[in-house]
Amino acid sequence: VKEIVFEDDTFTANRKRLEEFCDLMIEKNLKIKWTVNARVDLKYESMIKMKKAGCRLLVAGFESGSDQILKNVNKGLTVKDNIEFMKNARKAKLLVHGCFMVGNIGETKETMQQTFRLAMKLRPDTAQFFPLMVYPGTRAYNWFKENDFIKTDDYSKWLTEDGLHNCVVSTDKVTDKELVDFCNEARKKYYLNFRYIMYKGIQSLKSI
Repeated sequence: VKEIVFEDDTFTANRKRLEEFCDLMIEKNLKIKWTVNARVDLKYESMIKMKKAGCRLLVAGFESGSDQILKNVNKGLTVKDNIEFMKNARKAKLLVHGCFMVGNIGETKETMQQTFRLAMKLRPDTAQFFPLMVYPGTRAYNWFKENDFIKTDDYSKWLTEDGLHNCVVSTDKVTDKELVDFCNEARKKYYLNFRYIMYKGIQSLKSI
């Protein structure tokens, strides 16, 4: 085993537990690289210790480039926090996979563009852009249902023919097609950006 991925979105929530884990990894000198989901409120001091303990990559939910959208989804964080997190991760020499989501409560074409601009400003090592998936039982599902913004109650249509998530939300501001098209275009623009290609090329050479 050379690397482990902790698929736990609260792994970094308890700082004391996180640092105890890192101390044990360092003490036992396990030499195993690991990746973990991390909230954007993760402190720089913790990042340094995580790096020393073998952490290679942080998966961060930046979600949106709009403070209002972040507030609407009760993220408890701001765009400024996103920027600070990315700056600290770079200083700690940790890779970052950035997660961006569109279609949340209050989303407009302008806030979607704000999200893309934030992604280009942060420049995480890899990035994903996805439309919102409203799972039954969640606050988002209830809000979209009450406002008649869910296209179908037939759950078989919530998946594509390939078994992937299908976008089933359309609001009075953005349609399901516009959300999907935005994500596809954002992904393309992000990865085909010359600056990004040069950055990854240099990074790859340094890793040889």
